[in-house]
Amino acid sequence: MRPTPSWLITEFHDDDDLGVVKTGKEAQINLIRRHGHDGRTCVFARKRYLPREVKHKGELEAMGVQRSSVFVHDVQYREGRQFRKTRDRRAVERMSTYGKRLLQDRWMGHEHEIMTRLWQAGMSVPFPIAYDGSVFDLEYVGDESQAAPQLQAARLGDDELRDAFGQLVAGLHVMVGEGYAHADLSAYNLLWWDDTLWFIDFPQAVDIAANPQGIEFLHRDVLNVCGWFARRGYDIDAEELFADVLCSL
Repeated sequence: MRPTPSWLITEFHDDDDLGVVKTGKEAQINLIRRHGHDGRTCVFARKRYLPREVKHKGELEAMGVQRSSVFVHDVQYREGRQFRKTRDRRAVERMSTYGKRLLQDRWMGHEHEIMTRLWQAGMSVPFPIAYDGSVFDLEYVGDESQAAPQLQAARLGDDELRDAFGQLVAGLHVMVGEGYAHADLSAYNLLWWDDTLWFIDFPQAVDIAANPQGIEFLHRDVLNVCGWFARRGYDIDAEELFADVLCSL
């Protein structure tokens, strides 16, 4: 088992919110500085999942977020994630208020679970620190002057592009070896920092065996990222890579 990173302060601390780093379609990222009572400090990212429904004025401000979630077409990603209790399954089928809350909770906790497993498997994902309700603390990739750029915005030379692709292939093998497809992988869900390719944003990740569309999601992921590399002059056979990655199952 991989040890907890040495930079993380886990006991006797205070946290300061340094502000919003990024707001996406289903979450807002804030930068947090933690002050240990022993004098040490560290920074990390706090991912706050956006509410699906906002009914009252001022509700967003009270939650500490800037807007509500727009990611609503999640049925295809949820296949294979079963609710054990009959009451819960019926509530989700009827999409009652209780059912919607169950889906929100399942959606949020799923990312922490997946990233923990992938990090332990050695994949280049931010270290998942802790999850509680609608908040997920995880390793911040970047420094206090800037967050790591998305791959699509990074300026990579030929050698860096080759290195990034090699890391992509290695990461896909680890992820598929653990039985998962990212299901939304693109140059927008990859970061480039200190010559390292980081995989991020896993709330929609699917169990390839349990989800009827698992193989299709994986195929789409491979086509998406290979297309990005191809547009930058990197010659790669996406179908060959897909077949290679499937061997990791």
